[in-house]
Amino acid sequence: MKNIKNILFALAFGSTISLSSCSDFMDISPSNEYEEEEVFSSAGLTQALVNRVYTYVKDGAKEHTTDGLTDDAYFTHNYGQIPVNEANISESDVQWYDNGNCPFRWSDRYKGIRYANLIIKNIGNVPHDDNYDLNQIKGEAHFLRAWMYTELMRGFGGVPLVSEVVADMNDVEAMKQPRNTIKECLEFILEDCKAAEANLPETVSTSDLGRVTKYAATALKARVLLHVASPLYADRTVNTLACNQYDGDRTELYRQAKAAADEVINCGLYELMDCRGGINTERATKWNKIITTNNNEQIWTRQFGMLSMDGIDRNHIPLQHGPNGYHNWSGTTPTQDLVMAFEFEDGTIGTGMTKPGDNQVGNPYNGREPRFYATVGTDGNEWGRPRPADAKGLDPTPLGRLQCGYYEVTDGDATIELSLPDGSKVSFKGMNGIDTRKGPIEDWNGSWTGYYERKLIDPTVDGQNYPQTVPWTFIRLAEMYIIAAEASVELNDLESAAKYLDALRGRIDLKSTKEALTAQGKSFNQADMREFTRHERRVEFAYEGFRYFDVRRWMIAPETNNKELTGVLVFARLKPGKTAYKPYIHNEDTWDYHYYIQSLKFRENRKWDNKMYFAPIKRDERNRNELLVQNPGME
Repeated sequence: MKNIKNILFALAFGSTISLSSCSDFMDISPSNEYEEEEVFSSAGLTQALVNRVYTYVKDGAKEHTTDGLTDDAYFTHNYGQIPVNEANISESDVQWYDNGNCPFRWSDRYKGIRYANLIIKNIGNVPHDDNYDLNQIKGEAHFLRAWMYTELMRGFGGVPLVSEVVADMNDVEAMKQPRNTIKECLEFILEDCKAAEANLPETVSTSDLGRVTKYAATALKARVLLHVASPLYADRTVNTLACNQYDGDRTELYRQAKAAADEVINCGLYELMDCRGGINTERATKWNKIITTNNNEQIWTRQFGMLSMDGIDRNHIPLQHGPNGYHNWSGTTPTQDLVMAFEFEDGTIGTGMTKPGDNQVGNPYNGREPRFYATVGTDGNEWGRPRPADAKGLDPTPLGRLQCGYYEVTDGDATIELSLPDGSKVSFKGMNGIDTRKGPIEDWNGSWTGYYERKLIDPTVDGQNYPQTVPWTFIRLAEMYIIAAEASVELNDLESAAKYLDALRGRIDLKSTKEALTAQGKSFNQADMREFTRHERRVEFAYEGFRYFDVRRWMIAPETNNKELTGVLVFARLKPGKTAYKPYIHNEDTWDYHYYIQSLKFRENRKWDNKMYFAPIKRDERNRNELLVQNPGME
């Protein structure tokens, strides 16, 4: 019998399967080894195997995800993301694309697909057991296979569709299979979604949160239909590889995507959270609960526990994304570009503070729409728990405030020199903000952009010592409204598109779509509505794993991924006649706050190459299977 370590980490496709305990859903600690035929002699063991398949679906509650490969974020610690952003990628040097946090990592998704294939092939042989629903297990296997193929297709384009169980992954001849076309992949995924819908329940109990349901399959169908209907797959100038081109009726795909989204919207099982009432920051707190709590807007999530001996499959986002002043790592940090994408409450979008050298005195974040405050942490923001003991008493308030700037004070403990984006230098006696690259706590983990991601974080959790229980949301109802809106725009049904968008905007008391278009100097026509809908999708789903795929399928990546990476430098100078007393707390009555936009090109010199529309297939995979055609430019 194979060694369990090899099974768990190499996942050899032989006759032995390693299973997790079936006592708790998603408990992935191994409990035993079983021969393949034994697994399907027991409904309980088969259930445990489908639990294992769930672990091959990659969530975004990780230190580094696709967001750092977009204009929304900068990842502080590289891990192979800089070469992707600088387009220095090939089949022999795939960098982050072979990282375990990549949602379309080739080897991991095909391992999960192999397990799903095993279940689908053998589920008919499993003896009935009143304690288990074999139809549900079958539906879960079909859904999970569809999900993993969707991720592979979104990352690589057309991929080999393996539906039969390969006895041994090391059998080179058995593994030789060419890439299927986008159309074939779409049809395969839709068939799996149909099978999932037929076998999955409409709802699950609280104890089974995290299991997929019928309408999760319908929602996935809406997502993948919209994706393939997009311009990238119709293009024949940049997208030159035949297997990556869709040759069907894209208009019909938009119709089907809208119909599937409508089916989820109208099923009566989910509802948009009402975040109206109060000032913008109060509405932000309500809106943030969509992401940080279990609620009726979520369609499919991954649930996390608090503690484990090995830390496997726990949500460590407070530690990985939080500010260094709390001993956190500031992994994925917002860019200035994303900051300026959020509207003001009157529907306008700021036109300044967008390029290096732009500056202003006074808070540029006042009057923004609620989603901004729920997504981005800026200097002076309340964080939610007291500072650690070694914070030198700089901010002992019950709710700590982010200190992302540099403070000029006569009794400061350092001489600070700042190089401003205009080339000038400022030298003064002062204090380095505790959450900066010059702060007193683990400055190597400080944010380069001057911002922190807060959307995915419960700021009351001590990220240094405890993981949070915030779920990861794979699918929520708002996406169905955005899908229906985008499809409606492409079908030139603008009134319907506005209706769907207004449902999302109205639940946070924003201006209607038509009012916002007017405020931005745009018209109610297809081109402006297309841009408006895409913008709405960006700010609604920031850090939920959408942007990487969206800029590619819309073919706007030459614009978004060629932008110079920028952040903010905050310099607080005492107002005339004012005195600052320790501890120094963000106070606009005491200081004039100067905000300078600075280039981060020295960290990442971002550039786009059209070869980056599709990820490279690793050379090792092509050596095993010479029938795999490489994506153009990645040889």
